[in-house]
Amino acid sequence: MKKLILVLTLLSFIQFTFAQKQKLGFNLVIGESYTLSQQSRTKITQQINGQKINTDMTVGCRNIFIVTGLKDSIYSMSVLYKELSFTVKSPNGEKTFISEGKDTNDVVSTILSSMKDKPFNIRMTKAGKIIEVQNLDNIFSHLFDRFPQIDSIKKAQLKAQLMQSYGEKAFKGSFEMITAIYANVPVSPGNTWTTKTKLASGMDADVVTTYEYKEKADNYNLIKGSGNLLTIDHDKYMMVNGMPIKYSIKGSVNTSIKVDNKTGWVVESAMTEKLSGTAEIKDNPKIPGGLTIPMSIDIETNFGSN
Repeated sequence: MKKLILVLTLLSFIQFTFAQKQKLGFNLVIGESYTLSQQSRTKITQQINGQKINTDMTVGCRNIFIVTGLKDSIYSMSVLYKELSFTVKSPNGEKTFISEGKDTNDVVSTILSSMKDKPFNIRMTKAGKIIEVQNLDNIFSHLFDRFPQIDSIKKAQLKAQLMQSYGEKAFKGSFEMITAIYANVPVSPGNTWTTKTKLASGMDADVVTTYEYKEKADNYNLIKGSGNLLTIDHDKYMMVNGMPIKYSIKGSVNTSIKVDNKTGWVVESAMTEKLSGTAEIKDNPKIPGGLTIPMSIDIETNFGSN
């Protein structure tokens, strides 16, 4: 009898344990809109010819995602930028650019304003992986039509910089950092799983993150992640301010994310990145012989649903 009671107790425990597992992911409603706001603060320290140079940047944006369809567990969404801003503080001074600016002589703010309310499309799995980003790069095609006073070389440089920060590849990588967080199998608090994300905003990098389902609350699920970032294609140069530059960067990425326990949408999130490495400028007319710059990058990013 004691053995029978023990067996029944174990069976009840096993059934209870399995009953607690759930398939986390997105459960969005067709026709509904969802908001994601982001503010990122970056501190870059560079050593150039023995001199330490600090640059602080604050970048903000707010997006609206409208769910237009669901097929084979893949969401189709129309996306809009509603607000964009960034501030740069360096030894040369401080500048702020906002999409709400009214000064028509402020070229950058006017360009940010022109990016607002221009729809582009994405396709995303229920696990948060971005399958495709469409029509976002087209937004940049005519941004400079209003500025005939800017020469073609400067326009090309500005367009390249904007696409590195806001283009299709950059959007996919940065958005997946906050959406591609779900396991492919049912999980319960205490379970862990690993995901891999590619970044392409100024430098190409892989981010491998181990997530843990930390808490199930009444209105949200808490997920925490600990990962590592490593740049790839170390021999690949990209043009920055008209100069060929390649990066060799690595470091840690830690995330705490609250997601709505019905929709899976991000309620709030905090992410910290501590990175270090070098930026190598190739020999060019501006810097004959080239230059290797040791650097550290500290980033704090907050996300919200309002």
